[in-house]
Amino acid sequence: MFLQLAYFGAIFWFGLYIINRDFRNVRLVLAGLALLVHSCGLSTALLSHYAQEAFQSIVLLKVQDISLFLPLVLWLGIMISYTSDQEGKHIVLWPLWKYAVLVLALFSCIWLICVKNSYWYAISYQAILCTTLLLILALSLWGALYYGTKVSGIHRILLYLPLILYACITIMTFILQDGSWKLWGYAGNGVGLLLFAFCIMITEIKGQGESWLPDFFRSFDYSVFFTLLFSGQVALIIKWGAGFNYTMVALLLISIAISIAFQVFVYPIRAMLDNIAFVTFPKLRQARSRLRLEESVQVRVDEEAAPEEMNEEDLYRFTRRALSHIGDFQRLASNPLTQLKWIDKRLQERGANNEVLERAIELKSVLLEIIRQLKPHGDEEFGTTDEWRHFNVLYFPYIVGIKPYSLRYSAEHLDAPSKAALEWFRTNVPERTLYNWQNAGARIIALSLKDRASVNLK
Repeated sequence: MFLQLAYFGAIFWFGLYIINRDFRNVRLVLAGLALLVHSCGLSTALLSHYAQEAFQSIVLLKVQDISLFLPLVLWLGIMISYTSDQEGKHIVLWPLWKYAVLVLALFSCIWLICVKNSYWYAISYQAILCTTLLLILALSLWGALYYGTKVSGIHRILLYLPLILYACITIMTFILQDGSWKLWGYAGNGVGLLLFAFCIMITEIKGQGESWLPDFFRSFDYSVFFTLLFSGQVALIIKWGAGFNYTMVALLLISIAISIAFQVFVYPIRAMLDNIAFVTFPKLRQARSRLRLEESVQVRVDEEAAPEEMNEEDLYRFTRRALSHIGDFQRLASNPLTQLKWIDKRLQERGANNEVLERAIELKSVLLEIIRQLKPHGDEEFGTTDEWRHFNVLYFPYIVGIKPYSLRYSAEHLDAPSKAALEWFRTNVPERTLYNWQNAGARIIALSLKDRASVNLK
């Protein structure tokens, strides 16, 4: 029992952790959701042993069955996202998954929950398993053959491990009609999802130039401590007191989930509590916010990064990312470009401390300087000739913050040059053209950063 609870807690924690690590990254979000859905299936499997009413058993069984195929649908979305490239070749597969496969899976879940006849439920469930397997095989094969993938070697094996295990489980569904396969099937599927999510997490975090190990161990260590401290007491009281039953097991699972969720989301929780406690102390509230930000970013910064030794493609990729996050200090501070050695010299010149946020502020200042250098000479604040191209596509979207292709974006707060730029983007610059021009501008900035690094090395 305690081993099963620990297994549930590990999967539930990892699902929340990778979502919280970067909720803007669709791959991490989908991988985390897959683990959370699987953890729901594990919790119902634990509760089903203590269910006393027929209705409870039926509901728990349906949740277990849904949690078997739904994570694979989310897995497919992650794999399809790897088929995209800078030319947008995922334009067919991604909408097909988003508006067809995912919607079909959700309707299947609703049908399984609503159907009451056991015979029709068994037929429907077997049909859904087979259909899901065939769709996943077809779309994943389509993406692998025609679009390729950005990973290889052992990573590719780990990425396709959930599909292999799911295929085995589907076959066992038809061979072993008594459900004796479910315990080992769930265990194997969970291991496959864990390895898959772990591979996704490392791939994505390294791709962002961040360090993953310190923050991973910190979150795991704190989660284990909080869970043992609070949920461990509940488990001991249940074991030595009332004993395990449906209500007590449900209470224990909820206690484990709350303990883990509290630790994973400790920073936003602390921010909310500080805002309440220090509502009349704005300076103290601001200082506390800065300390929390430094604490959360520090464990994600890759201090061993060597931007001066990067090749041009990596330098361009991190420059592009820095421009996208120029207004978000938390994400900008974890960019490996903050480890450029000439930033140390600039910090010394202005007498600033060598801290992660100060380095991010300095990097932002340098990016602003380079972007302003792209502005043609003259008194004009905005122009539409070719020489204005790179300045316009970098300054107005990234520095001013205009969103030319958003229907809900309001231009009321903009000054006259920014309003003119917004109108120019909407009427004369297609979205794809803006993207290409921004890429070209980012390469210019990356070359400028490289020149500054080479001068500093001399």
